[in-house]
Amino acid sequence: MFHQTVALATASVAALMSARTSPSASAQSVGTLAPRPGRDNLGLNEAFKAMPFGTASGAGWTRWTVQWFNMQRDPDEFNTFYFTDSKGENVLDAQIKAGMKVAAMVLGTPEWAAQTPGLKAGTSVPKGLYEPVFNGTVINPMNTWGAFMYRLAQEYAGRMDVFEIWNEVEIPATGSNAVYNTWAGSVDDYYQLLAVASEAAKAANPSARIVTSPYSYFKDKEAGGGESLPWFDAFADVVKAKGAEAFDVVALNLYRNPHDLWDRYHGGVDIAAEPADRTGFRARLEAMGAGSKPIWLTEINAMPFDDQVPGWDAKGREDGFRITMAEQANYVLQSHALALTAGYDKVFFQALQDDPYPVPDELWGLVRFDPDMQNKDVSRGRLGYGAYQLVGEHIAGASRTELHVRKRPDPKKQAQYASRFEWAQHLAVFHHGDKRASVVWNGTDEVSTVALKASGGSAILIDSEGRETPLAADGDGRLVVSLPPASRHFDLFGGDPPGYFYIGGATYLIVEAGVPADAPVDATGFVRQTGK
Repeated sequence: MFHQTVALATASVAALMSARTSPSASAQSVGTLAPRPGRDNLGLNEAFKAMPFGTASGAGWTRWTVQWFNMQRDPDEFNTFYFTDSKGENVLDAQIKAGMKVAAMVLGTPEWAAQTPGLKAGTSVPKGLYEPVFNGTVINPMNTWGAFMYRLAQEYAGRMDVFEIWNEVEIPATGSNAVYNTWAGSVDDYYQLLAVASEAAKAANPSARIVTSPYSYFKDKEAGGGESLPWFDAFADVVKAKGAEAFDVVALNLYRNPHDLWDRYHGGVDIAAEPADRTGFRARLEAMGAGSKPIWLTEINAMPFDDQVPGWDAKGREDGFRITMAEQANYVLQSHALALTAGYDKVFFQALQDDPYPVPDELWGLVRFDPDMQNKDVSRGRLGYGAYQLVGEHIAGASRTELHVRKRPDPKKQAQYASRFEWAQHLAVFHHGDKRASVVWNGTDEVSTVALKASGGSAILIDSEGRETPLAADGDGRLVVSLPPASRHFDLFGGDPPGYFYIGGATYLIVEAGVPADAPVDATGFVRQTGK
């Protein structure tokens, strides 16, 4: 990684980050674990697994996986102890008491309720899915899915009101991603699954909200050869024919490239080589009659390789997809900056803590694994956790957001292959009262600068590890910061075009105090972005 060119004080960010005196020391440090208010547009999946880190993260939401086949193992059972730990404590209640709202991802048909027994566990269409949900005003037990969702929503009303219905249902039972297949039904069957869940849950709890299955865009695009999205296009046709009342929110899972978060919302450039990339999901929802529905990012991450944990070969896992922990900290800032300026209603990071060691696939966590949910050892946190706290403190929950970029020429039309090739430097702005945080980073391989007109009475500069230094305006009244070059280039399968880096360089926050609510953003050479 490139070292920053602006000298930063070794003092910690007050009340946010623990003291850091050198790169080697800071690599083993994270922010303090004092609980803090959670932002309503910020989520951290499976936060209950490392509760002190979750409540200190700044996230206002978390997500639990609710497996139907474990909560209702036979028709007459409903496991009211599903959220109880080995000590007899209700972890769901503890999470809520700590201030985090809980969304449930519900999936997994029990074998007794399977329309087609003998399939991969949990994937069958439920029995009676097309039966009436109610007999008069009484729930119909013949519709096994409706009966379960009614009981689930009724039992946890006020504690768990949001239900994601299944996960990545577009992934087929064959092919390279077959291990992630969760649904054996058709697109029509899935729409019916949503419709039944909505009718049943909202009858039991009028505050219930139904979220579509988190959608793996790139897998569906691959199935369509880059020309189309076969599963989503078919789903859109069903929604156009039957109506969008079956769901309240649309969910996407997007990994690794922060620019993709902007493009999947607004659409990529019109010359994008793969036609499917040119249309964003805001426009796709408009076209299918669901234009008023919010879009949530239910999983984002760019997973690192360079950590030594049990059963993990760091050198062997450096495969071109994974990144360094320092780069992940930059990713955390860049991805949330782009997602929240794009317009997503909520953004969930996957996940707070690693899976138990030895790690089966990825280092998913911002925090290393420990079996004790209450463990407070701050050395477990990776650099990305401290960066996440900065998101919670300065980025999420803003009353006003803007994205500005400084563009570079693209005479070879490299944007065909990297939609945001022209975006050389980035400036994402977030207002909280009279405080303004400007997130800045470089997307090129040459050192650059940003010169932002000072709008407040004081300013500090914070790096991705939380180190801060006072920042004074120059003679022209501008806050000038040097931006180190980017280096993370994708080389597999044809790779990124020359000069494009899918994760930008070292990322900084310029935090000003005393900024008027209507103060314009004025940065030399930067232009505001509002769509494609």
